[in-house]
Amino acid sequence: MGFPAEAIPARVAENLIVECGTPPRTAWRLASELSLDVAADRYNALTGDPRAGMRGTRIWEYEQWPDRGVRPTVAALRVLATVYGTCWKSLLGLRDLEQLPAKDLAEYHAEAEPEVPRPKARAPVRVEERVDEEIGTGVLDDAILLTKTNVDDTQLDDLWSDLDFLGGVYTRTAPESILGQLAVVEERVSAMLKGRQRPKQTQDLLLAGAKCSAMMAWIAGDLGRYRLSRELNSAAWLYTQYADDFLARRWVRTSQARVAFWAGNGVESAKLAADGLTYHVGGRLTDAPLVLAEARGWSSVQAERQVLDAIAHWTSIEDPDLGAGGEDRFFNITKDRRHYMAGTSLLAVGQATSALREFTTAREAYEKLSPENRWEAMDPMIRIDTGRAYLRLDDLEGAAAHVEPLLEADVAKQPDMVRATLKLLAAELSGPRWRPAPAARHLAEALQDASAPGRP
Repeated sequence: MGFPAEAIPARVAENLIVECGTPPRTAWRLASELSLDVAADRYNALTGDPRAGMRGTRIWEYEQWPDRGVRPTVAALRVLATVYGTCWKSLLGLRDLEQLPAKDLAEYHAEAEPEVPRPKARAPVRVEERVDEEIGTGVLDDAILLTKTNVDDTQLDDLWSDLDFLGGVYTRTAPESILGQLAVVEERVSAMLKGRQRPKQTQDLLLAGAKCSAMMAWIAGDLGRYRLSRELNSAAWLYTQYADDFLARRWVRTSQARVAFWAGNGVESAKLAADGLTYHVGGRLTDAPLVLAEARGWSSVQAERQVLDAIAHWTSIEDPDLGAGGEDRFFNITKDRRHYMAGTSLLAVGQATSALREFTTAREAYEKLSPENRWEAMDPMIRIDTGRAYLRLDDLEGAAAHVEPLLEADVAKQPDMVRATLKLLAAELSGPRWRPAPAARHLAEALQDASAPGRP
């Protein structure tokens, strides 16, 4: 009909709108002969990042508005207009204008009709010439994008150094302080992941995110904030799914099992620990924490056979020389904590004598540790459960000798599990077996007072 090539999309869009009742944004996309996904790709390319967030589904939602879908911003309309070779005002009909916020409507009326940005017209060429010209166009530029990164080795080294340091000082630093510092590390990881990295750098960031989130979940659990713990562990597991790394999965399963147990989900804890053991990683993160977590989980439901099997497994692999240190020290618990976990599991299934032996070993191991490697909460926990073991053996004096030092300690500021275990001991002292004994009642009352919030 004699129209120049560059004018055809506008005439097609006009007729789609007038003759077919097609909404303006859909009409201009169809007139430009673009699918939703291709339009989204061109949108992202114009914004400077081919991996930006525009998707074909979002453009479809823009086209459904105002009946349904999502209202496009003026900024989005400007980019779409450039993609379609028109001005942003032509992408709005009267029904759209009726629903626009006052600010956007004022901008619509204030702006003069701009010169329509149109792609440069190309002289007609034969099909075979077009193929020769366009094959490979932009491939080199796209490949060069892979060399551009917002991350360098120094930044990654700093992240891992911070995680190792915070994992090492946790035993002697207030949990709330460590949690706050880890949150800053996680924010750095998240910010870097939003940029562009080489594949190996992305993998390192995902691993750092997994470890940081799992550590935060562990510590939030120590503070009794179990909902936050579960959210953090879910985030950590998502990181591991993308990182596809067995060691990372072990970190997260170790944290998940611990949090689940102290939140009162013992069977879930045991199953999470058992799953963690299926990820074989050599010697970096030993089997002991997960095996003992499995035993402790089953002990919550007095599953004696499963507990004894797990303890036997742990005994066969226990390395008495394995101490604190190493980059995974946060998850590789020290000897005193390993024997304490074994003791609590045995005590829960009625093996009081065996449990007492484990608590004695735990006490000896704790006292041999240097002060910087001691976890402060271990002292009251060993004392409390040693006292419980003596009660099971009908030795009230032995129990009192171990727990009376807690009467002078500031137990109220200890992690949540210390207070929970102390309440359990007080309940046992107040139970039918020891209720007639005045000494037991007095000790129970004193322990309850010692753990009360706001104690001076």
